[in-house]
Amino acid sequence: MPTENRWHISVDRDFCIGSGVCMGDRPDRFTLRNGQSQPIDAEIDADDEVLAVADSCPREAIRIVEVSTGNVLAPVD
Repeated sequence: MPTENRWHISVDRDFCIGSGVCMGDRPDRFTLRNGQSQPIDAEIDADDEVLAVADSCPREAIRIVEVSTGNVLAPVD
């Protein structure tokens, strides 16, 4: 599978407080398991709405990395 325009999503379990904002906004991309967020798929096609979800995370626990370059797209410093 080509990695161009593919993103890797992860959730830092040390930071996630299980607010459910991500799941509420994109239930097709995130779920809550054991009180914390978890991506449904670790790798997805580029999706600006997922970036918006990462930006709305109250603890900046959602990390999005561009697969082909390794550039961190979220959280943004």
